Amino acid sequence: MKGMKVCSVILSLLCGITIGIPVSAETIAPSLEQQEKALAEGQDIDQQRPRVVGYLPDWTYSAYKNVDFGALTHLDLAFCNPDAQGNLFCYIPDEALAQIVEQAHASDVKVMAALGGFGGCEGYLPLLDTPEEMAAFNEKIMAYCEKHQLDGIDLDIELSADHAIWNYYGDWVASLRALCDERGYALSTATAQWVAVKVTKETFSLFDFVNVMAYDNDSDPVSHASMEFAKSSLEYFHEQRGIAKERLVLGVPFYGRGYQSNGSLDWNSYESFSALIEKDPANFTGDTYQGIAYNGADTMREKAELAKGYGGMMIWEISQDAAGEYSLLAVIHEALSVSQAIPGDVDGDGICSIADAVMLQHYLVGSGVLHTWKNGDLNGDGLIHAADLVLLKRLLL
Repeated sequence: MKGMKVCSVILSLLCGITIGIPVSAETIAPSLEQQEKALAEGQDIDQQRPRVVGYLPDWTYSAYKNVDFGALTHLDLAFCNPDAQGNLFCYIPDEALAQIVEQAHASDVKVMAALGGFGGCEGYLPLLDTPEEMAAFNEKIMAYCEKHQLDGIDLDIELSADHAIWNYYGDWVASLRALCDERGYALSTATAQWVAVKVTKETFSLFDFVNVMAYDNDSDPVSHASMEFAKSSLEYFHEQRGIAKERLVLGVPFYGRGYQSNGSLDWNSYESFSALIEKDPANFTGDTYQGIAYNGADTMREKAELAKGYGGMMIWEISQDAAGEYSLLAVIHEALSVSQAIPGDVDGDGICSIADAVMLQHYLVGSGVLHTWKNGDLNGDGLIHAADLVLLKRLLL
């Protein structure tokens, strides 16, 4: 009798969870078949982790203490640039840098020295314009990586197409490739269409992977990092530059930018995702707030689906992420996860229960978030809506 009473209570609770949108049995039945097929196919997914590359700036390096390293595959230290003698340095104290590397390696995350960055590239040319200077500089790069137990180098040379550095860039990358191979280091680059003009197909082939900076698009009057720009950027490097899809990593922003009254991008307007959440937690799923265009959780999931057909995702930059349930890194990690999903487990506790139905109900009426979004897409159509709530009720009953 006690068990019957509990079942009666659960049934009454479930029957009370509704948002008033009718869904027919004919609509639900095929969805259950699709779900079973998707789960069956999901068991054969390649278990290798997709790349998730996060840049950590040296000016906000202390954010590493709150980063979920298990959600990353690579951590790029931004930036490690040379002095006049070619000795690399960054503004992370050696003791903190050692802790970062130790914590990353404990989670099987590679730590890369990111060289360059916007505004940080002017000192490179004098170190590269003769074979002797290039060789000496390269040895100092290797020494820096060895000193701090780093796992490789990321070249982020952001200079105009007419800059003289491109006359030496191909030889520089080739020499770095040889040195990295000797030491087992990775070699990557961060680039965009305007940066890549003078980089040859042969030079691009020397990198293990290419981080595509699909943001700060000043030709779009609505969003500097739209879904369309992400697609076109990846297509450019794959189709026009001949880079294999599995070596292209989609770059996404953890920040927003505003626009001027004439529709042009306001380069002085910059808002971190964490600041947007502090102003209004509802910004978690949005893409615009008071004139600021950014990528919220829903767009990040859509971009993650796109990235599954390529080589993963890159983030500029992880110190701008929000904490806890509003973390975009957590959204990316979940979306790219190859582990088998538990249908209906939207609160991420490993089981499907009435608590998940309540959470999904709150999400649908705009008063909550889902901890594991993909587990709520029970009919496999890439959306969360009333049909999924009805399917979840059927699973529980």
